Amino acid sequence: MGTQPHEPRQVVSMNTVAVVGAGVVGLCTAVFLQRSGCQVTVYDTQAPGSGASYGNGGLISPHSCMPIAMPGMLRQVPKWLLDPTGPLSVDARYFLKAAPWLLRWIQAGRTKPMTRASAALHQLHQMSLDQYQALLGELHFADHIKVTGQVHVWENEQESAGDRLAREFRDLYGIRTQNLNARDVRDLIPQISPRIKRAVLYPKSGYTANPLRLVQTLAKLLVEAGGAIVQERVMKLLPQNGASYRLLTNLSDVRAARVMVAAGAWSKQLLAPLGIGLPLEAERGYHVELVKPSIGLRIPILHKEKAIGAITMENGLRIAGLVEIGGLALPPDERRQDILLKHARDLLPGLQFEKSSLWMGFRPATPDSVPVLSEVVDHPGLFVACGHGHLGVTAGAVSGRLLSQIVLKQTPLVDPEPHRLSRF
Repeated sequence: MGTQPHEPRQVVSMNTVAVVGAGVVGLCTAVFLQRSGCQVTVYDTQAPGSGASYGNGGLISPHSCMPIAMPGMLRQVPKWLLDPTGPLSVDARYFLKAAPWLLRWIQAGRTKPMTRASAALHQLHQMSLDQYQALLGELHFADHIKVTGQVHVWENEQESAGDRLAREFRDLYGIRTQNLNARDVRDLIPQISPRIKRAVLYPKSGYTANPLRLVQTLAKLLVEAGGAIVQERVMKLLPQNGASYRLLTNLSDVRAARVMVAAGAWSKQLLAPLGIGLPLEAERGYHVELVKPSIGLRIPILHKEKAIGAITMENGLRIAGLVEIGGLALPPDERRQDILLKHARDLLPGLQFEKSSLWMGFRPATPDSVPVLSEVVDHPGLFVACGHGHLGVTAGAVSGRLLSQIVLKQTPLVDPEPHRLSRF
């Protein structure tokens, strides 16, 4: 009786790591891992930085310590949804699909879970500039990161309950701020609207004037360190007897000892076939970029009541913001362009520009605003890095360092417990 032929056993080196996702978080992680002796290959359908990393506001905010969901928020939601120019919208065609996540989002705004989330975000974000410096080196850091401070502005002279709560937490964590009155704001930003009555300056924060170029530099650093970037779509992950993973892409069939899923808003659908439940929603965010604007800003402005930011980028003035819950399949809503332009002109009267362009991207968000940075309990060697919402650029380098330490079983620079997938 003849023997049956067997597929030759593929030996997978234990230091091979496949990173799915070439955004800022995936590439920061990949560079740290490659420099630590791993052999890293990054997979993405698009070129590095072409997803959510491309179109965000570029803000790097070590001070950011408050989740989106906060006590009292539920009372604000109807007003936001009824205001066509408001900061939040939910597409009616997607509401039923979004309802379970929205319910968790509301529950996350209770005092105890919000307090836990705030502590985790502060711990993660406070080292953001230091970790970018370690990752990029002195010359690249100086080229990409501008530590100008940020100014948050309000039209209402009185603090809301949410503002007071945020201030109390900033004081608790020792975050340095400076309160500005209307005159102070106009001294700092002469072009700003007289509607602005007060502001808070965060002097130790900053931004990158071209998020795409930052991610491209990270990709270059990875390749220079010996890593690889493959522009293919990973369609399925298959565990191989607990010893490795098989990745089926649109062009190849490869194996790696460990896999890092950092695919942003698409992470959920990639993990679902493995029975991994990830409460992730795509917060669709927009920007308009104004070419040759008549006003240049030397410091980023965040209008807290309108939930928009105005940032001078290398290619023009970027007005970024809004949250639209509508999933991954619906097309962009071009009406957002007019809303953002209205907010920009209200904030900066007299603003002129040569032309404007609209962009929409998918910000991956967890209900509690705390990203998942974790190994999957039931799948050793499989790691998840997603859910940074509005703060992917802020947390990119810190998340990358933490994840590399988790993968390599090193002492983590921050407590990984609040970021575990198993919390859900």
